[in-house]
Amino acid sequence: MSGFGHKTIIDPANVDLVHHLLMFECNPTVVFDDNNLPDEFPEIAGYPVGGNFEIKYYMVQMHYDNPKKMSNRRDSSGIRFYLGNELRQHDLGYLTFGTDSNAVGIAIPPGANRFILDSYCPVSATNQFPKSGITVTTAFSHTHLQGSSVWTKIIRDKKAVDYLFNAESYDFNYQFENRFPKPVQLYPIKFLISVGDEFATRCIYITMNKDEITLGGESTKDEMCLHMFTYYPRMNDFYSCMNANSEKAWKQTPESVRKWQEFYDNAPRLPIGGRARNYTLEELPRLPEYIDLKPSECKKDISSKGIHETSFISLTIISFLTTLITNFFIKQ
Repeated sequence: MSGFGHKTIIDPANVDLVHHLLMFECNPTVVFDDNNLPDEFPEIAGYPVGGNFEIKYYMVQMHYDNPKKMSNRRDSSGIRFYLGNELRQHDLGYLTFGTDSNAVGIAIPPGANRFILDSYCPVSATNQFPKSGITVTTAFSHTHLQGSSVWTKIIRDKKAVDYLFNAESYDFNYQFENRFPKPVQLYPIKFLISVGDEFATRCIYITMNKDEITLGGESTKDEMCLHMFTYYPRMNDFYSCMNANSEKAWKQTPESVRKWQEFYDNAPRLPIGGRARNYTLEELPRLPEYIDLKPSECKKDISSKGIHETSFISLTIISFLTTLITNFFIKQ
């Protein structure tokens, strides 16, 4: 069976709270206990459902934006799928380019008018494409509040040949799936001569309105750099090609080590205490000063022999007292 369309359903009573939702395919190896349609897929391809398709479970993740912290609100938003009785020729898949959404991948300084974050998907990854290549039909660009532009370029023989998709004027509050007017064909290594397609992805951020660093993460105040594409035929073992900063990037010199130590000595701290999900936070502008312990003197005149003899005498006395007390109680 093939799914030929889907529609995101937002509860009308919660339009002010529901920000977006994500649906994940669940690893199939994991065992669990238990005529005018919206977002229609291309006629030649559909999302596989049931039968021999390995994905049996899904997880929907809802993201809400509730800055006023309103309570007593119930939500029934979700996704509606449309299934057809006829199996389509190809199965659809999803492929994501960009940068890992964590502090290792993304760290944007405040006060930046144009901060560029580049990532690259090399041929060593794209050689997993089928020999016939893949056909891309839609694009979805995603950053958070500081993002202003997202694009991915097709690189062939180390030369940019075209945009796979260019969201040059990106708006966090106006995100949608972009259907290509004409599908784009992408290729792996061809005939062992021509290098296969590679991809360069760029996200641009503006942080002029911030006075603190922005790190990668799921919260709206954090940042992401994701470019997601729908394609066919589906590859069941290739979902994304993402970047993160290598550990080798953190090579240090004596001067940088000194500055790093200075940074840690003077950095504000955010103590976190309490039970899980009930933490208390109180920022410390810097670590408090306190009267430290007096350094202890090392008495070099005490030999190890003397220490051993003292220890032996102490143990002997303890053993003698233990025997004496035991005999006293037995006699009683």
